[in-house]
Amino acid sequence: MLSDKVDYFGVVSENEGKQVRRWTNKPILVCGRVQNFRVCKMNNLEFMIENETDLQRAIVCDVGDKCHLKIDSGMNRFGTKSELQMILIEKMLKENKIKLKSIATHFHCLEDGQETLKNYDTFLRLKKYISQQPAICFGGSNVIDYPFDYDMIRVGIGLYGYERKDVKPIMKIESYIAKSFYAKSGESIGYGNNYVVKKSGLYAVVPIGYGDGLFRNLSGKFCVEINGRKFHSVGKICMDAFFVKIDNSVKVGDKVVVMQNAEQMAKSVNTISYEILTNFSKCRAKTKIQQ
Repeated sequence: MLSDKVDYFGVVSENEGKQVRRWTNKPILVCGRVQNFRVCKMNNLEFMIENETDLQRAIVCDVGDKCHLKIDSGMNRFGTKSELQMILIEKMLKENKIKLKSIATHFHCLEDGQETLKNYDTFLRLKKYISQQPAICFGGSNVIDYPFDYDMIRVGIGLYGYERKDVKPIMKIESYIAKSFYAKSGESIGYGNNYVVKKSGLYAVVPIGYGDGLFRNLSGKFCVEINGRKFHSVGKICMDAFFVKIDNSVKVGDKVVVMQNAEQMAKSVNTISYEILTNFSKCRAKTKIQQ
């Protein structure tokens, strides 16, 4: 869906890059630490380096021309913040006549303008040690809110429709009513007497659970949508199912929208939309893509 809209695909590892290479001829950039540069060579993958050791290993594997230099501007995750390393890398690039694909960094606190400007200054200061002028690559959707000079952005959560007002969520999780039943006052539903029925009524079982990525500590804290109406989940979420309090309008087989806005769900368990979304990578449901 994105091949004609982007210039690069970004992945976290060479093994992930190997998978993505099956689907596209576009450049693929490994943004995490590379363990096996030979896999990069076999699959025509580009990658980040952060020190002279990385560069030397790339040269030995004959992929020196696939390097992007990562600068640590404040995150203290990947990238170099060492002036000495920048000097050594510059020397090695010249000696081996290697041209970098880009010089990159990832801003760790784009919601804080003062901190981000400080990080940008750090990036520019370290970048000066490299005499060549490759492309500049920044990470994070909200970089576009800053007046920085760059050539590429590794789009973040904005790609999935979050953390920007001008985008909308692209993913939702749907299941169905597998069973409906009547429970009397005083009966418990689910594990551990966590939910005891106060008033007799109808309930339903929805076959998706924490084994599919639905956080167990969301138990009783979220609503689902059935036939355009909201219904409350109840009881402990099971590995493969959870419970919903329903009424006579709900029938077995009806579609259940479990999640369509990860930010709302994330607030219920004091986390972020990223964690809600990535956790659903375990979902065993059938995937359907609509364009």
